[in-house]
Amino acid sequence: MITGINTRIKELRKKKGMTLQALSELTNLSKGYLSRIESSDTAPRLPTLQRIAAALEVEIDYFFDWEKGRKKQKQNIDLVYGRSGYRKEMIDTTADYSYWPLVHSFRGKYMAPYFLTIGQGQTQKFTHDSEELLFVVSGSIKLRYDGREYNLEQGDCAYFDSRTEHRIVNTTQTAAELLTVVFDYKRF
Repeated sequence: MITGINTRIKELRKKKGMTLQALSELTNLSKGYLSRIESSDTAPRLPTLQRIAAALEVEIDYFFDWEKGRKKQKQNIDLVYGRSGYRKEMIDTTADYSYWPLVHSFRGKYMAPYFLTIGQGQTQKFTHDSEELLFVVSGSIKLRYDGREYNLEQGDCAYFDSRTEHRIVNTTQTAAELLTVVFDYKRF
């Protein structure tokens, strides 16, 4: 599992000379919540981490130690091989899901693909300024979107405007695995 995300947030904020109050104003997250994130052992939810990254003017993968301190270079291709054991590096959240970013070094991108594992239960409600594609790799989920519920099983796909509140629910005993691609309206 990837660790240290919370520490990297705090270190970067301080390096930029930014107070928690200033970060709060830029992210629309409370100062107390940001403080809890920085002192927690569990990574923040993905949309929250995206908001923090934007406020700190870095790409989200700044917080993931993929290259063990090597300076990242702009590339026009990013390859992730299944044999790399990425499932061991899932990022756990307090929101009943784990995720792993599938792009590590591509710069100036609009899309952010993730592999998600949704445990039994439901995620928190999400809204973010983007469009999203969900593809069910295994298991089944219910997508609650705009007051409706959609049952999605292995091989099913949904594409939607993420600015509308949405939530993923897994009512089965086994975890559901999803590929999700988030398209942001600005490059990061």
